[in-house]
Amino acid sequence: MSSEFRDAEQFLLSLNAAWKNLGLYSPTHPAAATALQNLRSAFEKLLGAREQITLGLLHDTLVIDGVPLTTKPELYQNFMTRLEKGEIQGLTLLKGCTLEELRHLVELLGRNVKRDELEQEFQRRGVSHILIVQLSQDGAGPPRQVEVVEERVGAGAIYSRALQTIRKVFQEVRFGKVPSVGDVQRTVEDMVGGILKGKHSLMALTMIKSYDEYLFNHSVNVGILTMALGETMGLDVAALKELGLGALLHDLGKINIPETIIRAPRKLTDEEWAIIKRHPVDGVKILEQMGVQSEIALRVTKEHHIDFDGRGYPSLGPDEQPHPYSMIVHVADTYDAMTTVRVYSGPADPNQAISRMKKLAGTAFNPLTLDSFVDMLGIYPPGTAVRLTTGEIGVVTRPGGEDAARPWVRIVQDREGKAVEGEEVNLMEWDPQAEDYTWTIVIALDPAIRRIDVAKVLQANEAKLAG
Repeated sequence: MSSEFRDAEQFLLSLNAAWKNLGLYSPTHPAAATALQNLRSAFEKLLGAREQITLGLLHDTLVIDGVPLTTKPELYQNFMTRLEKGEIQGLTLLKGCTLEELRHLVELLGRNVKRDELEQEFQRRGVSHILIVQLSQDGAGPPRQVEVVEERVGAGAIYSRALQTIRKVFQEVRFGKVPSVGDVQRTVEDMVGGILKGKHSLMALTMIKSYDEYLFNHSVNVGILTMALGETMGLDVAALKELGLGALLHDLGKINIPETIIRAPRKLTDEEWAIIKRHPVDGVKILEQMGVQSEIALRVTKEHHIDFDGRGYPSLGPDEQPHPYSMIVHVADTYDAMTTVRVYSGPADPNQAISRMKKLAGTAFNPLTLDSFVDMLGIYPPGTAVRLTTGEIGVVTRPGGEDAARPWVRIVQDREGKAVEGEEVNLMEWDPQAEDYTWTIVIALDPAIRRIDVAKVLQANEAKLAG
């Protein structure tokens, strides 16, 4: 027997022991604490020098990184049964998985939760080093996992890479070069992986705005919001990649529009407006020069300014309708533009933007697509400044659990309005003595009036979560 098989057996033995002890004792009881420490040690030994390991079911057989485990089935049966009951094909455990994250895994699998609930609980509890994955069989070759990017990086790093990629693409086009579509595709794969891992961390970063680099930030933000919405609406990985490619490059046709027009602090002339309206078609031409062959990517680039009722630009034929995926980009594009400072207008806060967009449902926006977008953002989208019942001021960082009115909030000002580096609190937390929630949102606030730098708060929050 190989050492890897022995390490896998020890890990499953430790997992069984942890289930047993956590079923009898609280996590702080010495017996439960020891069982969890043994589980972490077994995991680290099994992981070795690898970045991740995947355990799962394939054709009713337990496999580890694609290799079937066929000896001592009694060791695996408990784990297999829990996966089967939860309709979970596989779990990928990443390097850096903490003792606390392993405890959450043991507790949740011990409750025989279903896949959807497990995903929600992982997000709610901040479990980022354990991923729910699918396994597939490529012909006669070894099993492989899908829906997981090769390299796992934090949301901040994914955002930064995407910004760097899109900046490079725009600059190369400006200098008459043809950018590599492969670089953009790899960036999109990273973004899809980050969204499948937990889209709300990436979505929160779309509140980072830069007036000086608006075109670059806007492209990345629209890419993230588009892929997150596509995932929410049930698109598969292949469709998300094609959609994401078009969304990330949707404004590439603006590269040759003079800055004096893009930044004009006034109403555009008819001639200037005609130049602006060319950018979707110009963008398609650039994508084709880059070698983009995806019909979806080309369609959403061309149609992202066409309304649900057919108005907008460029004009479609009398029997043509915009692609449903173009409606996804249209919603994401409008929302990001509304929540960004422009030379001719101040930014709307997330709730104001959504309120305005709802009034255009059925005309500018597909009502079903917009409803999905609103549901994805929640009542208080990431980046919303709020006052709590405690008198403290905070910034919404991510959705909470079952109640959309109870997201996670980073405290940024105390009761007296003094800036503080407060904790990230879960508004689902219950105070048994008061028989009420510890925190509740009283009202959404204008972050500018409260002198809150939302982007800075979200970046700091991402860094703390990643650390």
